[in-house]
Amino acid sequence: MFKISEFSKISQVSVKTLRYYDQLNLLKPDFTDKHTGYRYYSADQMLQLNRILAYKELGFSLDQIRQMLDEQIPIEQIRGMFRVKQNEILSILDREQARLARIKDRLSFIENEGTNLTRHDVILKEVEPQLVMSYRQRASLSQIPELFRQLDSQLSSSAPSSLTQMVLWHGCDECDDDIDIEVARVLPQELTSRPPFIVKQLPQVLLMATLVHHCRTTAPCTASTELALWIERNGYRMIENEPRREICLPHDKSIDPEAYIAEVQIAVVKA
Repeated sequence: MFKISEFSKISQVSVKTLRYYDQLNLLKPDFTDKHTGYRYYSADQMLQLNRILAYKELGFSLDQIRQMLDEQIPIEQIRGMFRVKQNEILSILDREQARLARIKDRLSFIENEGTNLTRHDVILKEVEPQLVMSYRQRASLSQIPELFRQLDSQLSSSAPSSLTQMVLWHGCDECDDDIDIEVARVLPQELTSRPPFIVKQLPQVLLMATLVHHCRTTAPCTASTELALWIERNGYRMIENEPRREICLPHDKSIDPEAYIAEVQIAVVKA
């Protein structure tokens, strides 16, 4: 048997918390001396305390925990609950890491305000019609690789994975943090659509303002800003309802799997 102060040291839970658990009938002392009022705990109660702390980590209230202890939930079910919580936390971490990367990039843009951003050559060219299979979703920048994985899984049985990757960026008046994104693969021949994976032909564009740049899938780049400045300064305007295209170009991804080289394409006409 251990005094409450000793049990506190072993369990690394404060005496105040142990007393509070006693008041709530959550973790009663194994023995209480009637004459002195001293509380004593057994080593076996460490197992119950560990369950209480585990349930707290999962976000359950103390009332819910008391009910769960009464129900004697099997260890396999607890393990499953922790896996779900672990996946939730990992998802939050991924989103926050992507958010941190965007913050750093935005800060870099702000720090470079007033400097010459047009570091890349802009080329005007005609783009022929292109047959693609695409998958369109409202998603974040960080989800683009997953959208391509789903598209490629659909294509794996009928087309090679070496087909050119393309991202179409649509306007979205109702989107908040997410973006209306359409990922696509350029097809060498006609295939059957299997919704939500659609086979279609992108229209011919007589005048595309294009720019080749290096970037990462999880972060914004200066390419669009550079292209916008060029379009405005050279007397052009964007064609309405024509999505911005981004063509991924082949390169060695062994150094940084998230890095890529792409050609940004914006359909324009002379203003």
